[in-house]
Amino acid sequence: AVVSTQSTGEAACTVLFQHCLPFFVDYKERETNDAATCSEDLCAEVAASSEELTAVKEELIESQRKVISLQEQVIKLKDEIRAAEHCAVAKSVQRDMREYSAVLSQNCAAAITPRRLQAAMKKASVPAAEEEDRSRNLMIFGLREETDGQTVKESVAAVMQELNEKPVMTTCDRLGAVAAGKNRPVRVTLESRDSLLTLLRKAKDLRNSCFSKVYLEPDRSREEREERRRTLSTLASLRRRNASRRYFLRGGKIEWEESTTHPGAAR
Repeated sequence: AVVSTQSTGEAACTVLFQHCLPFFVDYKERETNDAATCSEDLCAEVAASSEELTAVKEELIESQRKVISLQEQVIKLKDEIRAAEHCAVAKSVQRDMREYSAVLSQNCAAAITPRRLQAAMKKASVPAAEEEDRSRNLMIFGLREETDGQTVKESVAAVMQELNEKPVMTTCDRLGAVAAGKNRPVRVTLESRDSLLTLLRKAKDLRNSCFSKVYLEPDRSREEREERRRTLSTLASLRRRNASRRYFLRGGKIEWEESTTHPGAAR
């Protein structure tokens, strides 16, 4: 009975295995196919995402190129603006220089002549000591001739006293021959150049004194006087030609600035 029961169980297991095996095999195959399908779908999604990322990178690179191109255009435009401004300023300066040159050409036609060249050579050969002596000389114009035994030094001392100065005078002489109705210039040699500069600075104070017709100047050579005469002539011509500017002398050179009294100067 025991053997019969064992045989019956084995037979039942065999039958059950034979009937269930196909189902297990089919399940495994479907599971394998599903896994392969999922892997393919995942690969396709990854490939699509990679293509989208590549496209985005290309768009970003193209945008950067456009930005660089725009920056280059802006720099080029700025350079053109600066060049235009520089050209406008240069044209204005050239116009002013042409006006100034026209006036100079009218007043300095004989600026370089054999006579002037000889004078320049002569000046170059003057000893240094003589030039130094001239640097301490003061010229006084318009001072009345002395009367009643008065000396030139006393007349000059009166002018100095009006300016509240008492410089040490080495020499004091009238220049030129005596002529009726003419006040000869006076040349005064001072002990120091500082005294000369002080008197020249204060010379304008004589306008409101009893010496209103007396004026002081440094002792210039003939060439320097001619040069100053031409400069003053040029200055007067510039003032007549352009009333919107205020021309003046500074350090012996003509300079200008916009006139504050001109209608358009306040703009």
